[in-house]
Amino acid sequence: MIATILPSSANFHAVEYNERKAAQGRAELLEMTNFGYIAIGDAYTWEDLTSFLLDYSSKNGRIKYPQFHLAISCRGNEYTQEELVEIAHQYLREMGYGQPGQPLLIYGHHDTDNNHIHVITSRIDPFGKKIDHNFEKMRSQDVINRIMGVDESQRVGEAVSKAFQYQFASVPQFTAILEAMGYECYTEDDEIILKRNGEVQEKVKVQLVESKICHKKQDKKRMAQLKAILKKYRDMSANRQELQDAMKAKFGVSMVFLGLKDSPYGYLIVDHHTKAVFKGSDVVKVKELLQFQSKEERFRQIDAFIDQMLDDNINLTTKELNQFLRRQFGTKLLNGSVRFGDSTYQLPEHILTTLRSNDRRSWLQSFCPTNELERHILCQIGKYHHPERITIQSAPGSNVGKTVSQLRSIFDTTSDDALVDKLHEDGYFITRADDQYYCIDFANRTIINMNDYGLDVKRFQSKQVQKQQGQTQQISGSGVGRAIDKVAKQRGGSNDSNREWEVGGSSYEVDDDRSLKR
Repeated sequence: MIATILPSSANFHAVEYNERKAAQGRAELLEMTNFGYIAIGDAYTWEDLTSFLLDYSSKNGRIKYPQFHLAISCRGNEYTQEELVEIAHQYLREMGYGQPGQPLLIYGHHDTDNNHIHVITSRIDPFGKKIDHNFEKMRSQDVINRIMGVDESQRVGEAVSKAFQYQFASVPQFTAILEAMGYECYTEDDEIILKRNGEVQEKVKVQLVESKICHKKQDKKRMAQLKAILKKYRDMSANRQELQDAMKAKFGVSMVFLGLKDSPYGYLIVDHHTKAVFKGSDVVKVKELLQFQSKEERFRQIDAFIDQMLDDNINLTTKELNQFLRRQFGTKLLNGSVRFGDSTYQLPEHILTTLRSNDRRSWLQSFCPTNELERHILCQIGKYHHPERITIQSAPGSNVGKTVSQLRSIFDTTSDDALVDKLHEDGYFITRADDQYYCIDFANRTIINMNDYGLDVKRFQSKQVQKQQGQTQQISGSGVGRAIDKVAKQRGGSNDSNREWEVGGSSYEVDDDRSLKR
């Protein structure tokens, strides 16, 4: 569980950021509290919400940046958005933002593979007093640890024990392992001091570390592999951070640089795969490693980069490719080609076909099938012929509750004669398999067995079922494309249930608004 306090703002730019994500179908407003006459379901704009927060905060004109913006994220679907909201409320209470009358916006985001929410409120309490922000980030971690039952002393103990399992040839190499685990390390007298979030977490005797030093001959074969990988991804990276991120995400290799941030004199390679530490200069000299190519040089090799990305990830989507293109060149794939400056690269048809197939796989995966039959139904509807590339999930998607609630509302308010037509009209696709009725909700990207949720499927008369099954051919193939287009083109406020269908991305990340200006 990660709680990240995002930048403050004088104009509450986080509201526009989250509302824009909602309009794009990548987020939705889960909760709006203490906003006076504005409520979920009302017609409002992001300007209305911002104006309210500015008016509320004006009761204390001494505060230059009144915005409090928080992101809470878990790994994958470990917690539902509803559970994250509950955690957020407990967090806000303990941090001083949970007083009665405090305005609050909570948005659920679904544009990464990790459930996460964004929270926006004011740094001013209902009485006009500035909410305490001293040691805020340090307190934030303590609060989230306490809520989640994390024992920091136990965690640091486990980290030290794990570090001793690595092969290291010096004390600096040992501290590099711990730094790769997120600890700040320095030596004082005869002890190694471990800090996290500004607090000392543990002290380790230097003598103990020296007794564990291993002088075993290093693996030359692995070093040669790392050399080839580093040079290859250096030429695909725009800067050092991008190279570090790629090495960690793709190969489980951390790079710990030594010296000044902008001009390191060396680096160490922590190979989590083989549990070994290598001196960077024995692999690639630091000056050679940091010789990144210009944008123009990289663009001339873009065809090789894209081929390599597909080799690394056979499920590469257009969205993921565009993330790379925007990061590297400030451009994106448009009509099958990429333009940078005066140069244009037309992607070969076989790559475009692969991307389209991967986009469809990603869309089908977003429905979170929980068994073989659900996967089969989705592949049949989406005309996707590689079901083995769609992962069966251990738990249904986070929007299942919303789908079931909407279906129950339709069942309660619609006559038997009109039920099937109403479901189809509202964008639900009903199909029957193994004497069970399945509903595919395109808007919320869910698939459910209606029998499992107590929906009275007996109300589907045989004639109506035949009519709906006759529409299967219309929704399958090109018809599903029309259904997707309909959902993708519908836009509205944060509470609009029709959302963009395309998903992508696999790294453990939380989107934020760091690129926005105050």
